[in-house]
Amino acid sequence: MRMDLGQKMSQVQILAPRMIQSMEILQLPIMALQERIQQELQENPVLELRENSEDSSAAEGAEEFEGAPVAVEEAPDPGAGELVIEENGSNELDFDRLEALSKDWEDHFNEEHRPSRNSMDEEGDKKHDAMQNMASRPQTLQEYLADQLSFLDIPEGQERLVRHVIAYVDDNGFLSVPEDVTADDDEEELKRKPRPRRTPALEEIAETFDEPVTAAQVEEALHFVQKLDPPGVGARDLKECLLLQLTPETPYRDLLRSIILNHLEDVAFNRLPVVQKRTGADIHTIKEAIEVLHRLDPKPG
Repeated sequence: MRMDLGQKMSQVQILAPRMIQSMEILQLPIMALQERIQQELQENPVLELRENSEDSSAAEGAEEFEGAPVAVEEAPDPGAGELVIEENGSNELDFDRLEALSKDWEDHFNEEHRPSRNSMDEEGDKKHDAMQNMASRPQTLQEYLADQLSFLDIPEGQERLVRHVIAYVDDNGFLSVPEDVTADDDEEELKRKPRPRRTPALEEIAETFDEPVTAAQVEEALHFVQKLDPPGVGARDLKECLLLQLTPETPYRDLLRSIILNHLEDVAFNRLPVVQKRTGADIHTIKEAIEVLHRLDPKPG
């Protein structure tokens, strides 16, 4: 018999039994974990249980433990020695335990249930579209007029006064304020019907401004308002509203000015011969001018 002394190199993987035990404990449900703790306490009298009473909740019916019980070195350990997995060894039992742990934790590490970046962006786009489609508050006429002021060459320091005048423009486009309520007015009637409105004087608008201004300055600011869209806005009466809508390109412009200033009532009652006599225009021309008049907007707001 021949005996030789030599060295052999092999690759081994060492897995501590405590690591396997920790992984098994981590995947236990709460009830099984409590049973496991009670079992360990009964088998090993050296172990102590420390309770965290501050975090306990009677409503939830469960107690939280501050740290898991740790077995001291004297505790019986089913795998007292280190677990050595060799290439030519047989450790089927331990590998079966690891494989079972891997299957139990597979759902926790599964990435399929996590939303992808594309799905998150798509969800964000859907929310953005829903917000865009929500009914927003419509822009008021006063806001629409104020947005146009940047397109006008308004002198420095006068824009605030122009905005103040815009505040007096009602929804029909006219310069007006509500009528004052008197003791003779019926409160129930005022609730059922909108309050009647009147045209404020320029001096009244000047008095409500936060700086001393004159009626002439208010009228100058009003002229800027009357240049805004829609045409005819900022008028103090129907005649001024219609006149503001006339442009140099308007057909029969001079005849229309005369009709608006002097013959609106005659046109309303079809007294065309009266209009013919006072303007000197023929009936056919007057009728064509009236057609243009009908295309003007009596309520530009």
